[in-house]
Amino acid sequence: MAEQAAGGMNRRTLVKTVVLSGAALTAGLPARALLAAGKAPETVRVSFFLETKPTMIAKGEGWFDKLSGSKCAWTEAGSGAEINAAFAGKSVDIGLAIGSSPTASGISQRLPYELVGMVDNIGPAEEMVVRKVANIKSVADFKGKKVATPFGSTSHFRLLGFLKVNNLTQKDVTVLDMKPDAEVAAWTRGDIDAVYVWSPAKAKMLEAGGELFTTYKDLDAKGYVIADLIVAGTEFSKAYPDALTGFLVAYRNALKMWQTSPDEAAAIVGKQAGVSAEVAKHDMEEYDFVPFEKQLTAEWLGPPGKAGKFADVLKRTADFLVEQKSIKSAPDLSAFQAATNTTFLAQAVKAAG
Repeated sequence: MAEQAAGGMNRRTLVKTVVLSGAALTAGLPARALLAAGKAPETVRVSFFLETKPTMIAKGEGWFDKLSGSKCAWTEAGSGAEINAAFAGKSVDIGLAIGSSPTASGISQRLPYELVGMVDNIGPAEEMVVRKVANIKSVADFKGKKVATPFGSTSHFRLLGFLKVNNLTQKDVTVLDMKPDAEVAAWTRGDIDAVYVWSPAKAKMLEAGGELFTTYKDLDAKGYVIADLIVAGTEFSKAYPDALTGFLVAYRNALKMWQTSPDEAAAIVGKQAGVSAEVAKHDMEEYDFVPFEKQLTAEWLGPPGKAGKFADVLKRTADFLVEQKSIKSAPDLSAFQAATNTTFLAQAVKAAG
C-alpha cells in the first residue's frame, strides 16, 4: 500500500512524532491526522461505557477522532449485551471496553466482529457492594436479599459465578437486571441490598452507605476471570485497517498518560466520568491495564496469527454461559482463536515506536 504524504510527512511519520506526548496530540495534530496510508470513513460508530478508565482520556481529548482520521459517533452502553445487540443490528463499528463475558457470548452467536485488543484485566475493579445496614457479613446473609447487576455484563458473569461457587440459587437471592445509573437510583431509594458493578456507579454506592464484600480473589482462582476488550466489526476492520490501528494508538497514548502522569490523567477521567480526580485515580489503581506489548504474548491475546491463552478464557466463559442457559451453545476453542485478530494491535505498537 503506497504511503500518502501530508505536508511532506506521511501519516505514520506524523504519529511517531507525537505519540509520546499527550499535549502534542491535542495541539499538534490536524483534525484528520491518519495513522498511515489508507482510507478512513467520515464517521466511526463507537459503543462505549462511561467508566473511570484511560479510555475517557482519549475520548475526552479527541484523540480517538484525530488518530483514526474520522469523527467518532459515541453511543453509551449500559452492558455488553447492548453492544452485542448493536453489532447484530449493524449499527456500530467498534465496541470499546466490552466485557469478556458478552464477547464470549457474541463470538458464540457468530456476531460479525473480532477481538482486536484489551483495555484491562478487571480484577477487583468490579466487585460486590453491600449496603451496610443490610448487615451482609457472610455468604449465608445473601439469602432473601436483592442484588442488582447489568445482565449480559462481566459483573453479571461474576455474580452468577459467586452464586454457583457458594451453592446459592436465584431462588435464594433475587437478582435484578439494572444498568449502572438505574442501580445508583435504586440504591438511593433503598430498593436494593447489594450490587455487582463497576465504577463510577460502584464508587457512588460505596460513598452512599455501601461497603465491599470481596469476591474476586476466590472467583479468579476458580476460573471466573474477566476483562474489558476492544472489538471491531469484521467488515470495518477489513475496509479501514489504518483507522482501526489509529484508534488503538489513541488508547495506547491515553494509557501511557495514566502510567506517566497519573494525577493529570485522573483529573481528565474524573471530569469525563462525573467523579472527583481522587475517586478516578483510586478506581484506575484497581485495574490491571495490560500493556500492548504484553497483550501480544501467549499469556494474553497472542501475536498475529497465533491466538494466546485468552481464547481459552473466552471458551470457558462461553461454556459457563451455556450451563447457565444464557446462550444456547458454545463453539470449539478454534472459533475463539479465529475471532482473535491482533494484527492491528501489533501495527499500533510498531507505529508508536
